[in-house]
Amino acid sequence: MSNYESVAPKKGLGRGLGSLLGGVDSQEEPAKPLPVTNSPRAAVAQVIPDEARIWLLGTEKIIPNSRQPRKEFDPEKLKELAASIKEKGILQPIIVRKTTKGFEIIAGERRWRAAQQAGLQEIPVILRKADDADSLELALIENIQRHDLNPIDEAEAYQQLAERFGQTQEQIAQKVGKDRSTVTNSMRLLGLGPQVKDMLRNGTISTGHAKILVAISDPAKQLEIAKKIVNLRLSVRAAETLIKTEALSKQDNAPRLGMDVSKSLVKSLSEELQKILGTKVQIDYSNQKGKISVHFYSDDELTQIVERLRKSWKN
Repeated sequence: MSNYESVAPKKGLGRGLGSLLGGVDSQEEPAKPLPVTNSPRAAVAQVIPDEARIWLLGTEKIIPNSRQPRKEFDPEKLKELAASIKEKGILQPIIVRKTTKGFEIIAGERRWRAAQQAGLQEIPVILRKADDADSLELALIENIQRHDLNPIDEAEAYQQLAERFGQTQEQIAQKVGKDRSTVTNSMRLLGLGPQVKDMLRNGTISTGHAKILVAISDPAKQLEIAKKIVNLRLSVRAAETLIKTEALSKQDNAPRLGMDVSKSLVKSLSEELQKILGTKVQIDYSNQKGKISVHFYSDDELTQIVERLRKSWKN
């Protein structure tokens, strides 16, 4: 036996990424190591291919994947996962491949990091034979299936598949189970400037906002509009109006158009507030000053408006 220890897989394994990989996707705890005996059971176990087994592997022998799509690991979530692992252990093996540098992670880096925080010396793994392209594909698919990969990391992973491994957007879409247009729109986000990308990564702006910002070719202008979106807490629709305002203000008759577009933006914001509060809202605006009037027609309606404002303020 090598520097990792075989563990027999349990029955009743679920489907999902594990079935795609031909391995395990179970939350059940793996069985204890099989005893080495001359029994028929031991003889059967000895002919099971390495890739069909679960192994116990020292955490220090495992290395992260340099092509890992996920660039950010939330410290608080890692801490929570580490606490869970410390109490119950790792219930789902991570997937690794053997390289000259060590056992490189294909899927499950969060579990490995959390296991180290929890002080585990060994963790269950599944071995896979995979080249660089396969490793990236499987890591990308695993993250997408978990629905928590941020939009920029996802787009950069698609770009790696396209540029490093020569895959078309159609091929990428088929592999990850998405429409080609979804992959295309995702990769367009890479046209954002560095600071705006960071705002999208950390959730300061939404993907909807990012999609309209990418149409602005100047990174400095992108950032300027993005900051206004955040400071004014603009919806995607209101942000679109703001971008139109910026575009029209460059024309020869900018002073007159500026007034017209400001009215358009104020109207858009009024309509948005009306939808949020469920009542008529009027914004009186002039020279960057003004007031907001919220109309109500009963005590009950006033109470409802106040409650909605409280909820919005908490969010």
